[in-house]
Amino acid sequence: MKSPALLSRPREGRHTKILFVHGIGEIGGAERELLAYVEHLGSFGYVPAVICPERGPLAMELKQRGIPVHGADFPAWRKMWSFPRRKPAVRLLRHLIEDLKPSLIHVNDLWWVPQTLRALHAARVPVAAHLRQDLDVSKVAQYELARLDCVLAVSTQVAGTLEAGGVKRDRIRVLHSGLDGRWVGAEMDGAGSAVRRRLGIADHAVVIGTVGNIFPRKGYDIMLRALPEILAAVPDVHYLVLGQGDEEHERSLRLQCRDLGLTGRVHFLGFERQVRALLDAMNLYVQPSLMEGFGIAVLEAMARERAVVASRTGGLPDIVVNGETGLLVPPGDVGELARAVTALLKDPDGRKEMGRKGRQRVMKQFTVEAMMNGLSSVYAGLIQGPVEPSSIGAPL
Repeated sequence: MKSPALLSRPREGRHTKILFVHGIGEIGGAERELLAYVEHLGSFGYVPAVICPERGPLAMELKQRGIPVHGADFPAWRKMWSFPRRKPAVRLLRHLIEDLKPSLIHVNDLWWVPQTLRALHAARVPVAAHLRQDLDVSKVAQYELARLDCVLAVSTQVAGTLEAGGVKRDRIRVLHSGLDGRWVGAEMDGAGSAVRRRLGIADHAVVIGTVGNIFPRKGYDIMLRALPEILAAVPDVHYLVLGQGDEEHERSLRLQCRDLGLTGRVHFLGFERQVRALLDAMNLYVQPSLMEGFGIAVLEAMARERAVVASRTGGLPDIVVNGETGLLVPPGDVGELARAVTALLKDPDGRKEMGRKGRQRVMKQFTVEAMMNGLSSVYAGLIQGPVEPSSIGAPL
């Protein structure tokens, strides 16, 4: 099955500049999505340019793709120590916007919205911003999101938070993240067996895992507390943790493993580039998050035909259809998590069918093509005139 085709095509001679504002030089999920945007926007007749820190992996990747990069300073807007840097940063950003003369500005996360709004001054340029994480309602006002022409929410829950915080409903659009063809179209190649051999895990063992940075909100401690009950029902289970982050939190998780008698059953693998092969080594994917803006790793697991157990939080219910492509459990509920994982581990046929349906769902709704069609429609609506709810993205 092929991914959906790109629906929009550029009109001859159309070269509309989209200016992205992004204040981080490292590469994570939001930055990978930005790279996908700039790679595909030419197919819609848009010309991208990016303002970001001029040093770091992101600027390097953009330049390698031939995307114009303009360096700027982005002080943490609400930190007292950054106040002396704010005015010069706004002034520089204003000069760049005036020189580049974009048709639209896309702020790639909420953190840089206040700086961008002040840099606009008297310029009449539509501004959209992206929100990929759930947040406290108070931050909607703190970051002035209601002043924007459009806010792109990564999930329906995030969209609800925006509306509760004062953003007008007709200025909110849900835009789900999407996977590229390397995930959606790649065939199973046996790499999972090689991963098991590398980790010393037998072929007959049961492997579950989670991909995500190690922070408290990811719920790793909930999963570790659920493991003893899972092991009592399915004895030969191994749990893979793919990610890095808070070193102190990781130390506490390792101590928790020792105290629960899980040494040798939990594998902390740190950052891994070969995520696809590691997913192929798993029998079941688990996302035990307490908070999750969307959950791109869940999409990746589903694209590899893995059934999913996930928390009913953030964007995860937008991805996982409960009882069809996986099971949803209340966030932080150790017992429900253990029971859901155990039920699917004991039902290989049901698990396989869920994995098959999960892959179909990703290929239909969560591709880069679907994401870009939605994004280009948002741009067209903002640039050409009033936003029509039926024409841009998924309405709230």
